[in-house]
Amino acid sequence: MKIVLLKLSVAILIISFLWGCKKTHKKLPNIILMVADDLGYSDLSCYRENIQKMENPPTCQTPYIDNLAKNGMRFTSFYSGAAVCSPSRSALMTGRNKTRLGIYNWIPDNVPMHLRNEETTIAEMLKQNGYATGHFGKWHLTSANMSQPEPLDQGFDYAFWTHNNANPSHQNPVNFIRNRNKTGELKGYSSHLVVQEAKEWLDKQKGSKKPFYMNVWFHEPHLQQAAPDSLKNRHKKNKAYYGCIENMDYAIGKLMRYLKENKLDENTIILYTSDNGSKYPGSNDPFRGKKVFQYEGGIRVPFIAYWKGKIPKRTTSNTVGHFTDVLPTIAAFTKSEVPKNKIVDGENLSNVFTGNDKSYRRKAPLFFYRYFHDPICMLRQDDMVLLGYWKKPKPKKDDYNEVEEALFKPTNEEPWSQWSFQKSHMEVLKKQEPKYFELYNIKNDEGQRIDIAAENPEITENMKQTMLIKRKEMVNEGGDWYEKK
Repeated sequence: MKIVLLKLSVAILIISFLWGCKKTHKKLPNIILMVADDLGYSDLSCYRENIQKMENPPTCQTPYIDNLAKNGMRFTSFYSGAAVCSPSRSALMTGRNKTRLGIYNWIPDNVPMHLRNEETTIAEMLKQNGYATGHFGKWHLTSANMSQPEPLDQGFDYAFWTHNNANPSHQNPVNFIRNRNKTGELKGYSSHLVVQEAKEWLDKQKGSKKPFYMNVWFHEPHLQQAAPDSLKNRHKKNKAYYGCIENMDYAIGKLMRYLKENKLDENTIILYTSDNGSKYPGSNDPFRGKKVFQYEGGIRVPFIAYWKGKIPKRTTSNTVGHFTDVLPTIAAFTKSEVPKNKIVDGENLSNVFTGNDKSYRRKAPLFFYRYFHDPICMLRQDDMVLLGYWKKPKPKKDDYNEVEEALFKPTNEEPWSQWSFQKSHMEVLKKQEPKYFELYNIKNDEGQRIDIAAENPEITENMKQTMLIKRKEMVNEGGDWYEKK
């Protein structure tokens, strides 16, 4: 009798354990990571309404994105991975500084630079934890025509994607790929096509008990812009640009309605951000600079986190965050294992997201390096920002001409001839170091107007040495794409 009872007790324990595992698995949150392309800090109305003294405010309205912020957390000091697309997205997907990855600039066609297969993406991390994974929209982590890893090779079960921008514009694009097959021309606007494909994929997941992870990476509002006349004509300036933003917002509204109707909004973490700053004046206010420049306007971006019942509503966080933080934060929320075979630069912000740590302070400074425009380096440590220039510092102004300010001048009449990554760039960036430095207290001087380096020689020198060490270390790890193996 005792043996029978013992066996029965063991069986009950095993069943209870397995049932507990099943319940735990079901409770893992779904993840949706939404990324806009070239959207400025103040292009969202929920950010703009908190900025004082705007001389040239954007006129676009974003009610659906604003609603995410209303019901979640809006970050005011979040940084993208870089001032341009590909390196920024690579940092977001891996939790690693883009220079460590060797993604030194945006990725054009027919170059060796790409996100290497040995890197671990968020999708690969979550897939190991039982997640279904899908990517929808722009990718830009691989070079076309080079047989490099594509989304299906980087942890995604399903992908509806483009290498780079939507061509010939956001309307009726011709360059989408479904998994590995070209779709040909598609009718409609890119943002709505992306959301429709995502919804159809979610429909197919309904019978599965797996949690899901989705990238929803919009092409809007990057060039070449296209939007319905009804949206463009609402604006007196930048009509296509603002129309694109509003069209993307409406597409997000469709996705949010779908989630609610299918009761998926109850346990889904939604993150919304932009890959870098805007190229348009006013869109990056109150910051100096714009896309391609490592001033605040090029790299500080909107970042919104929503999770019903877990992330507190109507909250604003001044915590300094960075794209590399997304992977370790998602790992914490999903009980996944952070990759251990490589350095992860990001920090776990899960307690910040849930409002349980309001005094969080970064352990390591943020570091940016991009060889193509001055300042080539930026280091943020607490409230201090050090800028490192290869050439002499620029006059203080809000807008700069990215072609005139490029450090690599055209070799022919084509002004963009040097903008594609090439072997000559690789040779320069291996040795390139900042020679001139400016220091700003970004808390008191968010527009970066008053250089305080002379008044703070010790801080400047310490941050300078950190900057030089990090640049050299990360370039060595990133490697030479043209070096013969």
